[in-house]
Amino acid sequence: MWFVLLWLGLVVWAQTPEVEPRLSLHYDGSRQVLVLSADAIAPSDRLEILDLIGRRVRLFVLSSPVSEGLTVSVADLPEGLYYARWITEQGRVRAIRRFSVSR
Repeated sequence: MWFVLLWLGLVVWAQTPEVEPRLSLHYDGSRQVLVLSADAIAPSDRLEILDLIGRRVRLFVLSSPVSEGLTVSVADLPEGLYYARWITEQGRVRAIRRFSVSR
Protein backbone atom coordinates (compact mmCIF):
# COMPACT_ATOMS: atom_id res chain seq x y z
CA MET A 1 0.00 0.00 0.00
CA TRP A 2 2.78 2.44 0.93
CA PHE A 3 4.55 1.65 -2.29
CA VAL A 4 1.50 2.60 -4.36
CA LEU A 5 1.06 5.90 -2.49
CA LEU A 6 4.73 6.72 -2.87
CA TRP A 7 4.61 5.87 -6.57
CA LEU A 8 1.52 8.05 -7.11
CA GLY A 9 3.17 10.93 -5.29
CA LEU A 10 6.28 10.67 -7.43
CA VAL A 11 4.22 10.54 -10.61
CA VAL A 12 2.30 13.70 -9.66
CA TRP A 13 5.52 15.44 -8.60
CA ALA A 14 7.26 14.55 -11.86
CA GLN A 15 4.41 16.02 -13.90
CA THR A 16 4.34 19.44 -12.22
CA PRO A 17 5.93 21.92 -14.62
CA GLU A 18 8.13 23.99 -12.32
CA VAL A 19 10.81 25.66 -14.38
CA GLU A 20 13.70 26.95 -12.32
CA PRO A 21 15.50 29.88 -13.90
CA ARG A 22 19.13 29.31 -14.73
CA LEU A 23 21.07 30.93 -11.90
CA SER A 24 24.69 30.77 -10.79
CA LEU A 25 26.85 32.65 -8.30
CA HIS A 26 30.39 31.40 -7.79
CA TYR A 27 33.88 32.58 -6.91
CA ASP A 28 36.79 32.24 -9.33
CA GLY A 29 39.84 32.25 -7.08
CA SER A 30 42.37 32.38 -9.91
CA ARG A 31 40.96 35.68 -11.19
CA GLN A 32 39.65 36.82 -7.76
CA VAL A 33 36.18 37.65 -9.10
CA LEU A 34 32.62 36.70 -8.26
CA VAL A 35 30.71 35.50 -11.31
CA LEU A 36 26.95 36.02 -11.49
CA SER A 37 25.02 34.46 -14.34
CA ALA A 38 21.33 34.04 -14.92
CA ASP A 39 18.75 34.12 -17.67
CA ALA A 40 18.27 37.80 -16.82
CA ILE A 41 19.77 39.97 -14.12
CA ALA A 42 17.53 42.90 -13.22
CA PRO A 43 19.04 46.37 -12.91
CA SER A 44 17.73 46.63 -9.36
CA ASP A 45 19.45 43.44 -8.12
CA ARG A 46 22.31 43.89 -5.71
CA LEU A 47 25.25 41.86 -4.53
CA GLU A 48 26.38 42.12 -0.92
CA ILE A 49 29.72 40.84 0.38
CA LEU A 50 29.59 39.96 4.08
CA ASP A 51 32.38 38.93 6.43
CA LEU A 52 32.00 35.99 8.82
CA ILE A 53 30.46 38.17 11.52
CA GLY A 54 27.78 39.37 9.08
CA ARG A 55 29.07 42.90 8.51
CA ARG A 56 28.61 44.17 4.98
CA VAL A 57 32.03 44.95 3.52
CA ARG A 58 30.93 45.64 -0.09
CA LEU A 59 27.70 46.47 -1.86
CA PHE A 60 27.29 46.33 -5.63
CA VAL A 61 24.05 47.67 -7.12
CA LEU A 62 23.49 46.95 -10.78
CA SER A 63 22.76 50.02 -12.84
CA SER A 64 21.62 48.42 -16.11
CA PRO A 65 20.04 45.10 -17.09
CA VAL A 66 22.45 42.27 -17.85
CA SER A 67 21.34 39.46 -20.14
CA GLU A 68 24.08 36.86 -19.67
CA GLY A 69 26.47 37.35 -16.78
CA LEU A 70 28.49 39.73 -14.68
CA THR A 71 31.88 39.55 -12.96
CA VAL A 72 32.72 41.56 -9.85
CA SER A 73 36.32 41.93 -8.70
CA VAL A 74 37.07 41.19 -5.05
CA ALA A 75 40.86 41.38 -5.40
CA ASP A 76 41.06 44.29 -2.93
CA LEU A 77 39.49 42.30 -0.06
CA PRO A 78 41.83 41.13 2.70
CA GLU A 79 42.41 37.41 3.10
CA GLY A 80 39.58 35.63 4.85
CA LEU A 81 36.20 33.94 4.54
CA TYR A 82 33.25 35.86 3.08
CA TYR A 83 29.68 35.36 1.98
CA ALA A 84 28.23 36.72 -1.25
CA ARG A 85 24.49 37.37 -1.17
CA TRP A 86 22.53 38.12 -4.36
CA ILE A 87 19.32 40.00 -3.52
CA THR A 88 16.42 41.21 -5.69
CA GLU A 89 14.74 44.61 -5.41
CA GLN A 90 11.92 43.01 -3.39
CA GLY A 91 14.47 41.72 -0.87
CA ARG A 92 14.29 38.08 -1.95
CA VAL A 93 17.61 36.25 -1.73
CA ARG A 94 18.42 34.61 -5.06
CA ALA A 95 21.70 32.97 -3.99
CA ILE A 96 24.21 32.87 -1.14
CA ARG A 97 27.73 31.52 -1.56
CA ARG A 98 30.66 31.25 0.81
CA PHE A 99 34.11 31.96 -0.59
CA SER A 100 37.65 32.31 0.66
CA VAL A 101 40.15 34.98 -0.42
CA SER A 102 43.74 33.81 -0.16
CA ARG A 103 46.94 34.85 -1.83
